[in-house]
Amino acid sequence: MCIRDRVSTQSTWGIKMSFQKFHLAGLALICLFGLTIAQELCLVDSSGKKVPLRSIDYNISVYETLADIEITQTYFNDRDVPIETQYLLPVNPDAAFTRMEILLPNETIRMRVRGKAEAQKIYDEGKANGKTVGMGSLQESALDIMTIKVGNIPPNTTVKVVIGYTENVEVQESLFYNLIISSTLTPRYVSRLSPNTSAPITTGNVDFTWNIIATMYSSKGLEAVQSSTHDVNVDFSLGKKSARVSFKNVEKPNRNFALQFSTADIHQPTVILSEHTLFNSSETAYTAMISFMPELVSNPYSSVIISDDEVLTLRRRRLSTSRGEFIIVFDRSGSMNGRRIAKAKESVVAFLNALPSDSYFNIIIFDDKYEPYSQEGSIRTSPDSIRKATDYIYTVMDRGGTEIYDPIKYVLDTKQVNSDYPRYIFLMTDGDVSNTDQILSFVSGNLGSTKISALGIGSGASTYLVKSIAKVGKGFSYFVTDKEDVSQKVVSLMLKTISASCEKITVSYDKDLVAQAIPNPEVEQVVTVNEVYNTFIVFKPSFAQKNNTEVKVSYLHPQTKKQVTFNIIVEKSTSLRTDSIMKLGIHKILKSIQEWKRSYGKISKEFYVEVEGDTLSKDLSVRYQVLSDETAFVGVSERTIQNANNTQFINVDNYESIDYSTPYSTSAPSAPSFSVAASTMLGIGYLALLLLLSLYFMAVSYTHL
Repeated sequence: MCIRDRVSTQSTWGIKMSFQKFHLAGLALICLFGLTIAQELCLVDSSGKKVPLRSIDYNISVYETLADIEITQTYFNDRDVPIETQYLLPVNPDAAFTRMEILLPNETIRMRVRGKAEAQKIYDEGKANGKTVGMGSLQESALDIMTIKVGNIPPNTTVKVVIGYTENVEVQESLFYNLIISSTLTPRYVSRLSPNTSAPITTGNVDFTWNIIATMYSSKGLEAVQSSTHDVNVDFSLGKKSARVSFKNVEKPNRNFALQFSTADIHQPTVILSEHTLFNSSETAYTAMISFMPELVSNPYSSVIISDDEVLTLRRRRLSTSRGEFIIVFDRSGSMNGRRIAKAKESVVAFLNALPSDSYFNIIIFDDKYEPYSQEGSIRTSPDSIRKATDYIYTVMDRGGTEIYDPIKYVLDTKQVNSDYPRYIFLMTDGDVSNTDQILSFVSGNLGSTKISALGIGSGASTYLVKSIAKVGKGFSYFVTDKEDVSQKVVSLMLKTISASCEKITVSYDKDLVAQAIPNPEVEQVVTVNEVYNTFIVFKPSFAQKNNTEVKVSYLHPQTKKQVTFNIIVEKSTSLRTDSIMKLGIHKILKSIQEWKRSYGKISKEFYVEVEGDTLSKDLSVRYQVLSDETAFVGVSERTIQNANNTQFINVDNYESIDYSTPYSTSAPSAPSFSVAASTMLGIGYLALLLLLSLYFMAVSYTHL
C-alpha cells in the first residue's frame, strides 16, 4: 500500500471514529435530556405544571400520654386558572379530629363540623359561586383515610390547610410508649362481597416534602427517646423532663414514622386536667384524663425501650407454660409483594417457634381464596410439625386479591379442637380491603369465646381494619415495618393475647363535683396485661370553687387476687388551657356508639352518655365539633374569585410505600381526572421515543459513512 492510500485510509477511519464519537456523545446527551424530561413529567400534569401539593409538616406536642398534633399542608397553584385538589390523608382512626382551617393570603377560613350531606351541599354551592372552599371527611368504609378537598384555589396562589387532632399514646412491648404517624396508603382491594364506596387510592412519583417535629414532656422524666423507623435528632432539656425530636435527614412520606419513649414509673397513674369553656357558653369547665397501666406481669426490664434477647427469652418462657389452639390467618395476596411477604413469612416463622409445646395450631393462607395448611383441622405442636409448617411457609408466593372475610368465617365456623384449649386467631395482613365493616360485623356476632389479634404488615397498612378487628375480637394489634424486629412483636402480641386480664376496675369520685365519667363507671371494665386504661372525668361547674379533689381507681389483680388502689389527687392549679381532653372523651363516645350500632343495632348503656337530648352520634359530633364517620369539616371563603367556571380538578397521589409495589389490580375505578401516576407513563413514553430517534439518527450516520 502506498503512503497516499495509507493516509487516505487513516483519514477515513479517523473521520468515521469522529462521527462515531460525535453520535455517541449526542446519544448520551439525548438520553440524559430524555431522563430529565421523564423525571420532570412524573411530577407535572398534562398542562406541564407541577403537582400543587408542595409539603406536609407535622408539629407534635406530647404531654405525658396525650399527643396534640397539627398537620399543615402547603399547596401552590402555578396555573393560570383556578384548581380543585383532592388528597387522601392517612390518619389514626382512634384520633379525635377537632380543627381544620384554610389559610389564604388575606383570609382564614375556619371550617365547622356539619352533617356529611349538609357539608357536601355547602361545598358544592360555594364552589359553584366562585368561592374558595374546603372539606375534610373520614371515609365511611375506611376510617383511617381522610379525604381533603380544596376547591377554587386562585391562580398563582399559596394555600395552607391546617388540621388539628388529639390522640392517646399507646404502650408497646409492655415497656415503652409508641406514637405512630402514618405516611402513605396502599391501594385497597375491592371485595366481591362489598361494593366500592371509597375514593380510589393512587400512588405515584410525587415530590412534596415531609417534615416532623415533636416536643415531649413528662413530669416523671424521660428515660429514653428514639425512633425505630427514621434517623432523628433528640435534644433533652429541663433535666430530661422534656425533649425535642426532629429528622436528621430530608425524608419522604414513603414509610410510617414511629417514635418511642419511656418514662420512670410507667405503671403509676398520670392525670392531665384541662380548663375550657362550655359549648355555646363562656362558663369555665374542667375535664381530667386519668391513665394507668396495671402491672399484671412483673417486668425486670421496664426502663428499656427496645427489649433485648433476655426479654424475648423471658416472654417465650411465659408462653411455654400456656396452652391453646393457635390459628394463623396469613395474607399472601398481591398487595403483600416485595418486602411485605418476606416480613409476613418472618412473622409466621417467629410465631411457630414461640408456640407452647402443649398446644394445637393451623395456618390459613388466603388471597381471593383460602387454603388451610392442615385440611383435617388443627394439629399438635411438636418439633416435627413445626419444622414441616416452617418449610411450607417458605414456599408461599404472593398472588391474587384480598378476601379476609372468607378465611375468618371459615375459622369461626369451625369447631374448637378441644374445650380445654382456648382458641386464638392471629391475623397477619396489610388490611387493604374495601369491606372492613362487613368483616367487623361478622366477627362481633360470631366470636364466641375465641380471641382475635392482628399484626399489620408494612407502611400504608389499614390501621382501621387491623385495630378494629383486634378490638372487636377482644385481642390486640401491633404493626411491623421493614426496619423493625418481628420476633419481639410477635412474641409480645401472643403473650398479651393469652395473658390474664385485669377485671373489676372501679373509679370512684365526689359525685357532687363530677358530671359524668367516660366510660360509664357503673359498667364493669376489663384491662389486659400492660394495657393502658384511660378514664375521662367531666367536672361540674362547682369544681371551679375547689382547689383539688380525689379520684380512686381500683382493680383486682388476677394473680394475687388482691385489690390494688390508687388515690389520685386532681389539682386545679395544674390545669392546661385546652379543650383537647374533653373532645378526646367525646370522640371515645362517638367511636363506641359506632361500634355498638354495628354489632347490635343499638347503643349500649356502657358508652352512651345522655347530653340534653342528644341521641345520635351526628348530633354529638356537630355539637362538640369533633369529627365522626357521619360528619365533615366544611368552610367557604367570603371572597369570590375570577374565572371559577374554568376550574381544573387535580387528584394528588400518595407516595408509594417503600416496602410495596403495585403488580396487581385492585379492581378500583380510575381517578376522575389527572393523576400523577398517569404522567409517569407519559414520561416513560417520551423517553422511549427519544431513544428510538437517537438510534435512528446513529444508523443513518453510519450508512453515510
